[in-house]
Amino acid sequence: MSKHLRIIPLGGLGEIGKNMTVLEYGRNQIIVDCGVMFPENDMYGIDLVLPNFDYVIENQETLRGIVLTHGHMDHIGGLPYLMKHVQTTIYGTPLTLGMAERQMAEANVLQNAQLQTVGDKETIHMGPFRVHLFPVAHSIPGSVGLVIDTPAGTVVHTGDYKLDETPAGGRTTDLKRLKHLTQKGVLALLADSTNADRPGRTPTEQVVADTLDELFAQANGRIIIATFSSVLARLQAIMDLAVKHGRKVALTGRSLQENVALARELGYMKVADKVLVDINARIADDKLIILSTGSQGEPRSALNRMAKGEHKQIDIHQGDTIIISGGTIPGNEEDVGRMLNKLFDRGANVIYGPLATVHVSGHGSRDEMRLMLETVKPRYFIPVHGESRHQHLHARIAADTGLAADHTFILQNGAIWASDGERAWLDESIPAEDVYVDGRLVGAIGETVMRDRQRLSQDGFIVVYVPVNGRSKLAGEPQIISRGFVHMQESSDLIELARKELKRQLQRKGRQNDPKETVRNTLQNFFYRETQSRPVILPNIVRI
Repeated sequence: MSKHLRIIPLGGLGEIGKNMTVLEYGRNQIIVDCGVMFPENDMYGIDLVLPNFDYVIENQETLRGIVLTHGHMDHIGGLPYLMKHVQTTIYGTPLTLGMAERQMAEANVLQNAQLQTVGDKETIHMGPFRVHLFPVAHSIPGSVGLVIDTPAGTVVHTGDYKLDETPAGGRTTDLKRLKHLTQKGVLALLADSTNADRPGRTPTEQVVADTLDELFAQANGRIIIATFSSVLARLQAIMDLAVKHGRKVALTGRSLQENVALARELGYMKVADKVLVDINARIADDKLIILSTGSQGEPRSALNRMAKGEHKQIDIHQGDTIIISGGTIPGNEEDVGRMLNKLFDRGANVIYGPLATVHVSGHGSRDEMRLMLETVKPRYFIPVHGESRHQHLHARIAADTGLAADHTFILQNGAIWASDGERAWLDESIPAEDVYVDGRLVGAIGETVMRDRQRLSQDGFIVVYVPVNGRSKLAGEPQIISRGFVHMQESSDLIELARKELKRQLQRKGRQNDPKETVRNTLQNFFYRETQSRPVILPNIVRI
């Protein structure tokens, strides 16, 4: 291996999610984060999307460890899948590592990981890399950015951050430490691009606390708040407001209960035992707050089950105030909209984004990105953590600060950025296609299956039973069964025409062709000609 620094993003570029970056020098590599991405609406049956781990697995003898920037699933959720194949040390702040440990324990891969807890201002030695941590403000405690000293120069990875001067929990991004760590210059900056299309600065978390305070004062009945289970700083603010307004707090949703318990155990949340009550406790409506999962309209989440009337302990009724304290992730708009409609239909007073400032982003906006660039003053810039438009817009901000256009690299997953400390260039890319998780199937669902699932969702399928004799000649009437395409009884004429066309083609072609191909081609052409639809054809040749 050459003595050049190579930076290889395996996820998080051109997308929001599955963040994972490899840094490599000689026969040494380290990994920053290992996340998942949640499926888009057209990824039918898919539970999660992973980075492609092949390059790491093939070179695992050079792996010196994994550093985690924070505990959100798009940064740690891939660990249970990667750690089935490698053994290494994983570094993180206490809460981040605690959340990662729980994920790996559930997947029974903890024996492959040596967990090393670090403070948010510590330095980690990993082969030729020295990784200095610096605190950042984000929507989960224990978040850090990284200053990575390499033989070729210093690399800064911001992690997810905002420059919030009044964050919940009082934790700000430590630009003073960042400046101190980078005073000898920075070769490359990898910076969060999520909000590159939002002008100004991201509103402070204190605005949300003030809004919630007003809403609590106005509510006469139960208050039900849905938010991300990992936004622990906001959960702490809600607990504090509950005390102020004389209310108890009940938790519903497994991830919420586990994260609050872990944060309290590690000292990231301070909540008196008397504030928390069981979901079944008999508490007057005007004295109760229910914290719930489900701000994204997830089908099995607690709030969605309430909306459908399927929650075992909670029935929504007139007088309830429901607050959706979480921004809608792109792709979830339809699910959230359906859930909101059902909650309104049940008589609740529902408060969500357009009605009040009940959520702010945990990511910095354009002015904060500019300030980060001006603070770090990198020689080269790589926008990360964002869709393509975010990366390009972030690059324009860099140009406005005076960075030469040819010193900004807009990469895709699998690209290899290389530098000798002076020059920078792109090496040949490596495979980095999405890896789909469907139940216990990991990587077994490829693009062909995904295309079939999309076709099935649009046009349904046709099952065809064709009896043939030992010479592969038609030996009876083909049977055609439609599922999700047309109704068999209401479209009996169409099905009968299809059967006659199929018989004619099978008898004409005889043994010249594979019967399955004849069935598939004949019916695909026939149904498209007659209906302009393309159902999936499933031939079943029965020898009699």
